[in-house]
Amino acid sequence: MKRAHPTRPQPIRLASGPLRLTRGLPLILTKLVPPRSPGELLRRPRLLERLDPVRLRRLALVSAGAGFGKTTLLAQWHHCLAEQGERVAWLSLDEDDDSPWQFIPYLLQALRPLHQDWDPGFWQRLEQHTPTSPQQLLAELINQLHDCPHDLFLIIDDFHVIDDRGVHDALGYLLAHAPPALHLIIGSRFRPRLALSRLQAEDQLVEVGDQELRFTLEEARGYFNETLAVPLSGQDTQRLLSLTEGWIAGMKIASLSPGLRDDPARLIDNLRGGTRAITRYLKEVVFDPLPVEVFDFLLRTSILGRLNAGLCNAVTERDDGEAMLEWIERHNLFLSALDEHGAWFRYHPLLRETLGNRLRRCAGIDIKQLHERASGWFVEQRLWAEAVRHALVAGKPIGSPGQDGASAQSLAEEGDIDTLVRWMHHLPVSLDPSRIDLQLNLAWALAHYFRFDEARQLLDNLDQLVAGHRAGLRRSTWVKLRVVRAICEAFSENIAESLALVEPLLQEVPCGDTWVDGLVCNILSYCHVVEQRYAEALAVQRHMPGPDAPLGNLFVSVYRAFIIAQCHLCQGDLDAAERHARQALLQAERYTGAQSSSSATLAPLLAEIAYERGEHDQLAPLLADKLDQIDRFSPPDGLRRCYVSLARQALCNGAPHQAERLLEHALQLAIARRWRRLQALLLAEQARVRLLQGDYPAAEQLQQQLERLAPLARIDAEHPCQRASAQHALLGRSRLLLAAGQAAQAAKLLGRLVAEQESRHDWLAAARLRVLWARALWQADESDKACTALQPALRLAGRQRLERSLLDAGDELLPLLSRLQKKLPARHETGETLARLLERHPQADERQRQGHTTRQGLSERECQALRLVAEGQSNKEIARSLDISTETVKWHLKNIYGKLNVTSRTQAIGRAQELGLLE
Repeated sequence: MKRAHPTRPQPIRLASGPLRLTRGLPLILTKLVPPRSPGELLRRPRLLERLDPVRLRRLALVSAGAGFGKTTLLAQWHHCLAEQGERVAWLSLDEDDDSPWQFIPYLLQALRPLHQDWDPGFWQRLEQHTPTSPQQLLAELINQLHDCPHDLFLIIDDFHVIDDRGVHDALGYLLAHAPPALHLIIGSRFRPRLALSRLQAEDQLVEVGDQELRFTLEEARGYFNETLAVPLSGQDTQRLLSLTEGWIAGMKIASLSPGLRDDPARLIDNLRGGTRAITRYLKEVVFDPLPVEVFDFLLRTSILGRLNAGLCNAVTERDDGEAMLEWIERHNLFLSALDEHGAWFRYHPLLRETLGNRLRRCAGIDIKQLHERASGWFVEQRLWAEAVRHALVAGKPIGSPGQDGASAQSLAEEGDIDTLVRWMHHLPVSLDPSRIDLQLNLAWALAHYFRFDEARQLLDNLDQLVAGHRAGLRRSTWVKLRVVRAICEAFSENIAESLALVEPLLQEVPCGDTWVDGLVCNILSYCHVVEQRYAEALAVQRHMPGPDAPLGNLFVSVYRAFIIAQCHLCQGDLDAAERHARQALLQAERYTGAQSSSSATLAPLLAEIAYERGEHDQLAPLLADKLDQIDRFSPPDGLRRCYVSLARQALCNGAPHQAERLLEHALQLAIARRWRRLQALLLAEQARVRLLQGDYPAAEQLQQQLERLAPLARIDAEHPCQRASAQHALLGRSRLLLAAGQAAQAAKLLGRLVAEQESRHDWLAAARLRVLWARALWQADESDKACTALQPALRLAGRQRLERSLLDAGDELLPLLSRLQKKLPARHETGETLARLLERHPQADERQRQGHTTRQGLSERECQALRLVAEGQSNKEIARSLDISTETVKWHLKNIYGKLNVTSRTQAIGRAQELGLLE
């Protein structure tokens, strides 16, 4: 441990000698200490760890816009260094320091207490002689520190106030010739004019930018837990994090509002339009210091969801768009690049909302005209979807009537169903043959809005229009007419009718329109998935042509990923399902945002996988700010994955009434859309919740509702909706029998369900049923059969890291798991899975825990993995050493990090050493 060193600055008399301050004022000593915080600050170890490498480098740069927590982070870093006995100094700058002879005296004053072996003549010369240049003085300073035996850390905050070239040159000179002991840490709203590229090439630069400074979900939770008397729910925290995009000042302003305690959902909704507090902050800190021409540029371009130089020139009728965007990006004015080439950008949503409010109060600016110019530019670029959005606001057409079809098609391909419906209603009603594609796009959109009767009426009118004139239709138009009706029938759960329409169309692929080809393949695959014919669904997808560009046929690509991921999920390959869905979700959100119909399609599937694997903290990021879109656009399977996952998470959190509200909300949507398959599942889930609360009569009442949905249906019925209803009814009845102590009868019913699902290769559903079947057999005193029934589920759990399917079976499964663990031979393939489940079960008794855990709650296998981490072994090497898979190693490391409250290997080793776990 280094000896603590006093770093309190002592006054020197620079102001009295030739090197005096230009204004004749004394040095302000408060600029030489970190600012005091009004309260306890949230520690950010991940960022402190990011700064740690500056110990071996010359410069660390912390650069981000206003309100991203730069000063707070640097103050924490100063405190950490001082606690470790390092020689560390602080210097806060302001506008008065914007000249070399204002800046250098403060630099010297900050450094003076850190070094004990100054040449006395150095300070005497500064008192008596004026240096000929900053470089001469800095050269002497560098020589003084050349042989310093210990590190010197100087933190310079608010460097963005410095505009004088001489100060930048002076600091650049110091960095270029810095002695090994000197390390500079600079905080600034934008990158200073220093030779950063050269420092980076020499591996002498550490950078922390706005992307790293933004709060993570965990940090946001910690912040609100510390600052609010009543902590926010995970869902509200995620919504606020998404809205602010981790901007710390925005979250702090929200936390100070009484509305966040009283009605957080309402406050978060209001934040979307900007609040007075955020407006005042942005005005005083961001807008007021701006040059007039920059603020005018920001105002006029705030109408744009994304922007580039050419578009900005068209909207502002200026020719400085490129220079303005470069200036705004360099000054970190809440501008984010959307591509690797830096051509497209977007503003932070709260900045854009605040600018939009200011724009609406500017009487001298015609907002509709700005939108009209934007629409015109997008038309010239043939970017029809964005042209339509701006045209709707402007109240103007986008060009010639011939462009209407291209516009509607572009909106359909992008999946912007909202705008497509608005645009189609904006156009004059017509059944002119030249407008057939327009009407088909409207029918397609209505089907995705689940407005089936309206879609059918429109399609009937089109059928009458084209009757007898098929020869005059383009082949792709005829195929589109048939496939849109198939989509309507599939989404209304008339699967047989949809298949009759779409199966013959597969022979027409390719039909000359890749979007229509995609619709054919997707809806045929969708029908196969509903029918549990997963191999056929995947085979159809091999007919799908690939899009020419990332944005081309985006919605078709998203649905394709959704269908493929569903197939893999149902077949028990959660890794493949997650890979397909996450890749498509990232691509969709990059182009259409987090609250699009595309993300509403994919997020529920990822949420179910996260819940299944016990990653509950992932549900809020995936679902919280998408629920409105999921309600509006998600198909039946997506809707049920969303709300069942949320309801089960609520049960895990001890909130059964919240679970009931979630399931009832989803049930009302299913009833409104006449989705009987989903109604059956949700009724069965509601009955399960009531049973868990011990309300047997209410569960029986729900079961009777469920059985009335398809009273004569069989669990092996050909019709998928009847089959699903019968299966959920049988599952619900099995749970009731178990609750009534009639385990043997429940086991017979569950055995039939397992056989049916396995015959259809729905291995995930079968595994979940096997868990309940094994529990029923165990309770019926059929212990050997129970062990046999459970083992396929355990094997799948081991391969795919399943957890909740087994833990949700309840406490009654614990003795069976313990029995199996004792019965299986050493190193059995399911041994680790059993140990993990027993350890993680919330009701595992203390005796069981003591039998399988060691210090700090680490299992023996986790201790072995931790020791190998400390030896420096990689995940692959640990897997070989312990004879386990790399995925199991990752699982152990995740558990180790959680139990030790760390986030990295380095932290884990340090914590283990502190606790003596490596001895």
